[in-house]
This record gives sequence, structure tokens and C-alpha cells, in this order.
Amino acid sequence: MKNSIQHIRAFLAVAHSGNFAKAAVALNLSPSALTVQIQQLEEWLGVTLLERNPRYVGLTSAGQKNLGPMEKLLLDLDNIVAGSRDLAALRRGVVTIAALPSICSSALPRILRLFRQQFPGVEVRLRDVVAQRIDALVREGEVDFGVGVRARITHGLDFEVVMVDRLCLFVPAEHPLAARSSVVLGELTAQPMIMTGRDSSVRERVEHLFAEENLTLIPGLEANYMSTVLALVRQGLGMTLLPESADDGRGDLLKVRVEHSGVSREIGLITRSGQGLSPAAQQFLALIKSDLRT
Repeated sequence: MKNSIQHIRAFLAVAHSGNFAKAAVALNLSPSALTVQIQQLEEWLGVTLLERNPRYVGLTSAGQKNLGPMEKLLLDLDNIVAGSRDLAALRRGVVTIAALPSICSSALPRILRLFRQQFPGVEVRLRDVVAQRIDALVREGEVDFGVGVRARITHGLDFEVVMVDRLCLFVPAEHPLAARSSVVLGELTAQPMIMTGRDSSVRERVEHLFAEENLTLIPGLEANYMSTVLALVRQGLGMTLLPESADDGRGDLLKVRVEHSGVSREIGLITRSGQGLSPAAQQFLALIKSDLRT
């Protein structure tokens, strides 16, 4: 039945006021229009809801039985509408993002602070995971979107570049290469390299660069997180090739430029093809684009 919600509101107004005239005024309807709505509701349900006489309007047994469920239905509907409007107005909501650890520790905290200032009621959940895991989480719908490198298999995913990150050599101040403004890969074969985990996109890129140049890569220590790798470098345990974005800003390590065209990697937004985002996720996405592209 068309306009069933309006008809239910009409019934509840009469049931609560016990008077057609008062209910009609509250609903801004004429008494005759209100009467028609009640009659149509009763015809649709197949029961009589109200007892009518010139002096009294009361509930039938069917009206009493349906009063509570109808009140709950409208309350639930009002809550749905209010919640949806809050989401649309960004007064509430949740944004879930999967991103490379280097991005989570560098660019995203700054962007998150800006987002929270604008939309304090929206919760943001960050998942710092390796590149392959980002693709899986986005594809499976576990997160709204990802920030990572371009997937090998792009089926079901869209990728939009927002920044270019360069691999560079991190060394302590006393390291023999610390005074250099730049190095080539061939100069990095004599010492063990502190590496990220084997499932890391950075590890994959470093190994590919050395193999492409037919250079020997000597893995030394290995750690899953870039922050751990940098801590090992601080202790003088070796050097490492990491993205510039991995720099934690402590200033006690030197970054040396690596002269090779393959050390640059594109960082982009990873979304599900053909899938829309919530208003909150759209706003966070726009803020990332604005911040990282400036």
C-alpha cells in the first residue's frame, strides 16, 4: 500500500489523542482526509483498528495488538533516518583504511589529524600491512580503501597515483658512505644489507633491482617493520634501502640518494572497481589526494 508510513502515523495520532479532530490538527490534515487514511490502513490490514462513535474513539483488540509494533516500527524508521542523515553530514561513521607501514607512520598521521579536526565524530581505523595484504583487504571489502603500490593482479581493483616514493640508503653518521651525496647500486654489494621481511614490497623491489643489474645482494639482518630496520641501522649493524617516507624524523640517520631509475615507486589509492564509498570515506580520500599531491 502506498504511503503506508503516513497511514500508520495517522492511526497512532488518533490512538494517542483519542480524538480525530485533534489528530487532524497535529498532522495538518482535514478530518475527512484523516478518516480516509485510517480506513485505507484498516482495509490493507484486513482488521478494524478503531472504535468510532460521536463521543468516543477507542482501540479495538486488533488496534491494541498493533499499537506497540507500529510505534516500534516508526521509532526504528526515525532512528534509521537520523542515523543516515548523520552519516551523510559526517557527524558519525567509520572509515577503515589499509596502508603500507611506511605511509601509516609518515603521511597518514598528519592527514588523520586534519580529518579529525573537521569531522570529530567519525572514527578512523588504520591497518598497517604489507602490499599484498592491502590488495586482499580491499578486494574482500574488509576495508574501505587502501594506500599502497600498484597490484600485480588488478582485477577488481582501481589504482590512482597520489605520490612517488624513492628508495634511498639509510646509514648512521659514522658509516663510510655517510659523506656521499649519492651512490650507485654497485657500491652497495660489499656490505650486508639490513632487509625488510620477505613478504614486503620494499624487499621485493630491492631484490629485483640487484638482480636486474646482476649484482650480488648480501642480506644481513631481517625485520618485519621498517622502524625495527632503522633501529638496527642506528646501532651500526648495517645499512638499508628503504623508502624516503620511512624516515621517522629523528635526524640521527643520513639518507643518501641512490642513482637508479628503478628506485622510484608509485604510491596510490586502491579501491574496489565499481564500488561506491561512504561519505566519510570519500572525504578522507579527498583529503589524502589534496595533501599528498601538494
